[in-house]
Amino acid sequence: MALMEDDLERSGLVAADLNARPLDSAERAATNTPHSVQGYVLPYFGIQGDSVAHYRVKLFDFDPKYKQPKDTPNHVYFPKGFLEIVKDSKYVIITEGEKKAALAVKMGFPCIAFGGVDSWRNRVFTIPADAEMNASDKNIRARIPAGTEVKEDMMSPLALGLQDFIDYMVVSGKTVIIIYDTDNKHGTAHNVQRAASALAYELRFRGIPFVNIRQILLPFTVTGDKVALDDYLIGLGPHALEKQIEICLAKRSAFPRHPNVRDYINKRLQSMKMSRREMQQVSMAILSELDSQGMRLKSRAALETYYFDNKTHKLLKTGFSKPANEMVDSPFGQYLYRKYGIGSADARLLQWLGAQFTGEDPIDDVQPFKVFARPHASQIEHKDKVIYQISDGQYVELSATIEPGSETPGLVVKDNGAESILFESEQVEPLDLDKLKAEYAKQYKAAANQPMTSWWAEVLLNVRLVDKDKARIVTALLFYMSPWLLRWRGTQLPIEMTLGEAGSGKSTLQTLRLNIIDGMSKLRNAPKDMKDWSASVVNTGGLHITDNLQMADKNMRQHLSDELCRLVTEPNPTIEMRKYYTNADLLSLPVRCVFGITAIKQPFLNADVLQRGIMIELDKTTDLMNGSLTYDSVWSDTMIHKFGGREAWAAHHLLVLHKFFLLVRTKWNMRYQAKHRLINFEQAMLLMAEVFNFPKPAEWIPQYLSGISNKAITESDWAFEGLIAFCDYRRMTNALVNITSQEIANWAMADPEYEKCGELSESRRIGKYLVTHKSMIASICGLVEDGKSNNRMRYKLVQKSKG
Repeated sequence: MALMEDDLERSGLVAADLNARPLDSAERAATNTPHSVQGYVLPYFGIQGDSVAHYRVKLFDFDPKYKQPKDTPNHVYFPKGFLEIVKDSKYVIITEGEKKAALAVKMGFPCIAFGGVDSWRNRVFTIPADAEMNASDKNIRARIPAGTEVKEDMMSPLALGLQDFIDYMVVSGKTVIIIYDTDNKHGTAHNVQRAASALAYELRFRGIPFVNIRQILLPFTVTGDKVALDDYLIGLGPHALEKQIEICLAKRSAFPRHPNVRDYINKRLQSMKMSRREMQQVSMAILSELDSQGMRLKSRAALETYYFDNKTHKLLKTGFSKPANEMVDSPFGQYLYRKYGIGSADARLLQWLGAQFTGEDPIDDVQPFKVFARPHASQIEHKDKVIYQISDGQYVELSATIEPGSETPGLVVKDNGAESILFESEQVEPLDLDKLKAEYAKQYKAAANQPMTSWWAEVLLNVRLVDKDKARIVTALLFYMSPWLLRWRGTQLPIEMTLGEAGSGKSTLQTLRLNIIDGMSKLRNAPKDMKDWSASVVNTGGLHITDNLQMADKNMRQHLSDELCRLVTEPNPTIEMRKYYTNADLLSLPVRCVFGITAIKQPFLNADVLQRGIMIELDKTTDLMNGSLTYDSVWSDTMIHKFGGREAWAAHHLLVLHKFFLLVRTKWNMRYQAKHRLINFEQAMLLMAEVFNFPKPAEWIPQYLSGISNKAITESDWAFEGLIAFCDYRRMTNALVNITSQEIANWAMADPEYEKCGELSESRRIGKYLVTHKSMIASICGLVEDGKSNNRMRYKLVQKSKG
């Protein structure tokens, strides 16, 4: 009796806590315990608190220390009082050993126990007689000796009471927390951790959610070779365990990990015929490893899944929707091969992993960025910043804020995933971070208290621009803004239309820009249809350049024109696409890029798209006439290296934006009245010009921007061109009033250049045209409505807008 009391006292218990009693002769006989050995009985209880026939005995100075009646199955141990405290708890602890569970319950923690880490299943197996020996047709019952490892592919019945416990946990939605002994050297011993993971797989297979199965590895903060649950409670008290449980429940996932998952997977995959249960368990082992080292994510809008690796900070597209032979070629497929040896031959496993990847919580929604990030406008901390991806695992944040003591004022480097900013991998060629920071610091020092030097203005001197005066300055400013300031404060950036005959350098110029921005220089082919174009757009970040665009199909030209207009001016533009050619499922994919085209001649005719565009015109005629026409195949690389390389160019752009944001702080006018229709574009252009101290930008840039739009519209619209000619004619004759649509039609029919222009030479059509384009005609032509006479609208000529 004294030995029992001392033993229980060391575990913080008294006999009444467990209904423990000294060992008697009947129990000695049932457990085959010698009469000379002292010990005591640990009675078992059911989940409802009722007594059950099963018990175990604790023996002193004997090996093994614990025994149970011969040939009896294992039971789950539910301590006295378990039912009373579990009702108000969000979790239940599973541990090894009756005394640990009893102490936990005594201290207010709902806890159950197994007699050993593998005792959640029975060691008594039913084996067909012809499997091992020639016997009768009856079954032979065999007991596996204690200490023998139970192979994880054995099908075994559960310990009595465990199914009742699982049913209760499934219905109640509570979380299972496995707490086994912590080893001083290894965290948990290999066989203990293997048992924890095997139990977790079984619990999941039988219905407890993945996210509700967790494990705590008790920190080694008390003396001894290992820490058990009772050691921790006695040594540090219940508050310490409460803290560990709080931390565990706050984690995204704490599913027990297999101690050697790659070996476990490969051994299992050696079997040619794996059961459904086995395949799920292998997949679950991989899933628990993935969750321990990263996050599973999905885009509800795009119906795409991703994996974020905490170590490399890479966001990998999984590709589970693809066939296995294609999926394994993806970055995530390569990751699975490197980590776990999984290849295309494991298609069945990949199917299970794909199902569990999205089916098991936790999995969060994500809308990853590409090259540039512009978080939602409600996130005020990101309002005046540029967030730029420099590698798969890092990005830089550029603002006007100068951190004290910073070597790169305004520039902060962050790991991918910081502040919930996630960039998709394989979108940029990585920049050398040390070089980038060194270049930024050097340029910052050189530009202290003086205007910046425009590298783009210098580069454009070597480009065959039609106008190397104003057009060069405006194009240089555009390149500093686009795509860097897309959606900044709602800023809308124009469609960049680089026009010129073959060999004028259109593609080379845009290749240089792309090389600087993302290092990939992906010029897009002219689309075959709108679906082709949409897929290209939604998979592009930063700058989307369609090269050599020709629009022979009028319907597609109209459709593309309408889409460009919508995407440029919508606050949060998206493209809707059907999923996998289905009739019902629609994807709503965000569009986060600036649009550019190169073309020999203007492919668009509609005024709406031209007003949203900016023309960059190239002409090689001058070079051809003076004999200096040459083609430089490495011009783009030359321009990059001339200024110190891609890191120097990126640093230059970022520093320009830093200076720009400093000006914004003091000079941004929220009530600025612009001539250009795109939000903030004109005012941002003026402030960017001030960064470089370009002379008197306010006196000419607004007029220039509206002028090039008007020029593009008039040159592409035959009727508008004729209307301008008509107004010039009436001004020459000083006939400024009483103008009707019929007079315009009569003039057009008499002019050989416009007589075949139906829009102009038919009075009803020109009447509708004047109404439809009223404001643009008033601005460019100075032709405005002057009231009705005899139910006919009359017009008059007034002074035209400047530009």
